[in-house]
Amino acid sequence: MIKKVILLLGISTIFLRLYAEEIKSSAENLYLKESNRILLFTSEDILSSGSYKFGNNDSRLDTHSFPFTYNFKNNSDKYNFYINGSLGYSKYKEKNIDFRGSLDDNIIKTYAFKLGGGICLNLIKDTDIKFGSAYIYSRLNSSYDTSLRLDNSKDIDKTLNHIFNSNNHFNTYEFSSFIGYHPTFNKYKTYLNADIHYFHTNLNKSYATISDSTYTISKLKIGVVTPTIFSIYKLPLKVEFYASDIFTNGDIKEVLKSNNLYLLGTTFHLGTTTINKYISEVSFNINIVRGDNLDGVNFGFGLSF
Repeated sequence: MIKKVILLLGISTIFLRLYAEEIKSSAENLYLKESNRILLFTSEDILSSGSYKFGNNDSRLDTHSFPFTYNFKNNSDKYNFYINGSLGYSKYKEKNIDFRGSLDDNIIKTYAFKLGGGICLNLIKDTDIKFGSAYIYSRLNSSYDTSLRLDNSKDIDKTLNHIFNSNNHFNTYEFSSFIGYHPTFNKYKTYLNADIHYFHTNLNKSYATISDSTYTISKLKIGVVTPTIFSIYKLPLKVEFYASDIFTNGDIKEVLKSNNLYLLGTTFHLGTTTINKYISEVSFNINIVRGDNLDGVNFGFGLSF
């Protein structure tokens, strides 16, 4: 009888440990998937500042991004070098997380910095080809909001506290290529662009089954920029109308649960060279975003040097 009790206790202990390990893995995988989604929206100007809802509205992301570009001048009209980047901040909230019989929330605040550059080739009339790369640093501050207090004497609670009440940083590397055709008709600048971006992020964490993240984002964009429609304090204002189709592949496709995103938007371009020789243009952008698992309103503010 004693041997049977000991055997049952041993089996129960093994199952409890296996369950705890499964919870650890599931919790950290969830955290990393959330982080991956946030990194894309916070650091990448493909999708700029805005507010987004995912799936059944239990997930919401508010993000703010400030992109910038500088084109170096040279004596050749066939090529030039450029640098680009962005500063980003976002707040993400995932509601109704159930790991221990209570519906909890996770909040992640992210600070991101992107810096990169590349070369632009103008070998064919009205056609640009670009090759670039960038480094993205991001810091994530996470907090777990629960009505049932976390008890660190319990293995699962201790794990959730360790994973979700934490500060982490990630390093992401981006490689990109771009081709654009932009003929002008009666002072209206039309364009058709195609680009592809490859991202790699190291996600090594102690419990997760995910060690890194690699994915690609491809985009087709068509649009038109008007000639100056009027001036504001002698600053020329042009308006751009555009539509985009974004294709996702790799890990981000699983995270977003969507392989297509559609954008429809407008950008206002205000020329500023008459008052500042270092800043050639200030722009304001607004668009709507739709996908199989995403809805959002997207806006952004940028400078061209």
